[in-house]
Amino acid sequence: MSELIHIMLHDHAWTIFPGSDGGLEVLLSLSFLLISLILLRYVRRSLIPIAILYLIGVLFFTLMIRTAGTERMAILKPFQAIRNAIGWDGWFVIVDRYNLYMLIANVLLFMPFGYILPSLVPATGKWYLIVPLGLLASLCIETIQYFTKLGCFDLDDLIANTLGAFVGYMLFLLFLRRRR
Repeated sequence: MSELIHIMLHDHAWTIFPGSDGGLEVLLSLSFLLISLILLRYVRRSLIPIAILYLIGVLFFTLMIRTAGTERMAILKPFQAIRNAIGWDGWFVIVDRYNLYMLIANVLLFMPFGYILPSLVPATGKWYLIVPLGLLASLCIETIQYFTKLGCFDLDDLIANTLGAFVGYMLFLLFLRRRR
């Protein structure tokens, strides 16, 4: 079963560079995150264009660069990607770098969401609003991927994206405190 999930993830993940082990995608999403945060930090007056660029970037990474598969797939077992990526042999061992990179990329991809939303709409500036909104945004993307066959509906992606939105919100709070 683990091998089947591994194959499904490799066939339907957002691999931009064929033959890549996923590291380049993580590097791209990390640079996307850093550029978003730098723009948000230093170009406060241009928040709406930055939010639009971020939205286009997320849609690009999650939908536009993919090709449709032949069938709809869903991985509904929570934390399966973590189990595929990391093992335990007296200490944590990386079992599959690709799955680990994709988890990291999913967290990084949604970190700007948790930063942009409370910056743009101050009424959403509470963690108990950011987390469900991050989950909802991720759920929309995963559902679109499922029905268009542009990816696999993966519960772990929902978890990683929501975690990313929460971490982005924590960065927002950190920057907010520093400004005051």
